[in-house]
Amino acid sequence: MMFAQMYWQFKKLKRKEAAYNEISEGLYVGGWPSSPDRFPPGEPVVIDCTCELPRTSVVSKDAYLCIPTWDTRSPQPAQIETAVRWACQFRAQKRPIYIHCAFGHGRSVCVMCALLVAVGVAEDWKAAEKMVREKRPRIRMNAQHRKSLEEWSKCRHLSKGSDDLSKEQ
Repeated sequence: MMFAQMYWQFKKLKRKEAAYNEISEGLYVGGWPSSPDRFPPGEPVVIDCTCELPRTSVVSKDAYLCIPTWDTRSPQPAQIETAVRWACQFRAQKRPIYIHCAFGHGRSVCVMCALLVAVGVAEDWKAAEKMVREKRPRIRMNAQHRKSLEEWSKCRHLSKGSDDLSKEQ
């Protein structure tokens, strides 16, 4: 873990990028918050998409969800759905939400795209990806991220359809 932290520090020194960006009101995406000053304002709840970096100690247990995913890999559709549902609970309470991975370019963007769709800010994950890229140009979602989002979208669409059917009966 210490190697991962040293690597992270080295890469951060080379980059001239904001620690986080606000994508839509109260929805932030960015890199691992190594210190309290690297958090968005308003005491956000945190979705941590890393498994190689430690949890930041300034976040309370109630305001933290870890979706452990290795760098360059993607959260599974079920993990994405878990994160989206968890975030939506806090969004209903008007709490800001911060989704992060190591650098805020892949794993966290994948989850943010799903959240933007779930809260109605984006029509689909492709539109959400464009929105995120406008605010955070260095994002690098890969084929695994896109595949997970496509599967998540299909499962979400199917479950919405079955919810609609059960309401009609």
